[in-house]
Amino acid sequence: MDESTAHRVHRPGAPHEPGPDCCAGHDPAAGPAFVVGSLEAVARAAGGPTEEGTRRRTRDLLRHGADAISSAATVDVHAHPGAFHRPRTGELPLAALDEMRVGGVDAACFAISTDGPVIHRYPGGGIRQSREPVAGQLYRDTVMRLERVLVRAREGRVQLVLAPADLGAIRACGVPGALIAFEGADALEGDLARVEEFHRLGVRSIQLVHYRINELGDIQTEAARHGGLTAFGAAVVGEMNRLRMVVDGAHASPDTLRGILAASRHPVMVSHTGPAALRPDVRRHLPDDLLREVAAGGGLIGIWPHTRTAAGVEQLVAEVEYVRRLVGSDHVAIGTDMAGLTTFTSMPTYREFAPLPAAFLAHGFTEPDVRKVLGGNFARLLAEVALG
Repeated sequence: MDESTAHRVHRPGAPHEPGPDCCAGHDPAAGPAFVVGSLEAVARAAGGPTEEGTRRRTRDLLRHGADAISSAATVDVHAHPGAFHRPRTGELPLAALDEMRVGGVDAACFAISTDGPVIHRYPGGGIRQSREPVAGQLYRDTVMRLERVLVRAREGRVQLVLAPADLGAIRACGVPGALIAFEGADALEGDLARVEEFHRLGVRSIQLVHYRINELGDIQTEAARHGGLTAFGAAVVGEMNRLRMVVDGAHASPDTLRGILAASRHPVMVSHTGPAALRPDVRRHLPDDLLREVAAGGGLIGIWPHTRTAAGVEQLVAEVEYVRRLVGSDHVAIGTDMAGLTTFTSMPTYREFAPLPAAFLAHGFTEPDVRKVLGGNFARLLAEVALG
């Protein structure tokens, strides 16, 4: 979740004010226009000085991009489709699932924020914990949000990704794939047995911390309190390893992330971040040394479309390219933070995902690299975790 979209929580028992739903009022017919616009500069440079040359080059890029990913599932490694993770949104909206298909996204890690009731966005101060949770509150709230995904799975509107083979079969199912993930391990409330309980319910990835310094470790956006990963945090990592769950180190402070990497026997994912070398102003991004440490263990780095400029997809591609050159093409993915990152994003809906394959190809990526970044690397990590 981005700092622009925390729930506004003022006091125990107060109603939550949900953030804006980025999909509201979106015109489905606007997708093709955005695709052409996002590739216009590259297409004009490569296609020659005429408008017809630009249009022809754009069409070629889009067609080539679609062909490049036709043989493998495309995966968003961190998302909140339809803002299902927020209060008072009801069940998982079907429009969000339709947009996944329109944008060419076969599956996503459906991230359930587990500290939502006790975090608040403060003007000029980002997202912070506003109060201590009531006993059992974060567990109950998380179960409610989890049920929103499970009910759609029971209806056949999404296909749960519970194992690597499920990811491989997503395209044949004809419905979007959902790997249920927790954004924060706050719902455990210090109880290690709940890791297995949530695994039985279908959760396959846990991000240890979010915007609340919990029982597991420190976060990127607050002063350290634990000095890194706690003993309980290490125990949770060990239990996730045993259950073959994907460990997510997003939002963890540098010392906490290093502790996660040291504790895990399996590769670790950092689902939505970016290179601090290019964006030192973004607190959620990682320095080169940590990006290398994640990759050295076989892990995966999800680049998110955070932007405060009009750079749009070009900036996302540049950040992916930076990390690819730093650690190799086997360790990069896309984590859109869809409907979590809403104010400062170049990808407010999944329709903006559609030009990514063509944009990567236009910037010199090979077809195998495009397939890796847009889903192949996550499929590999999921298989290694399941079998490792």
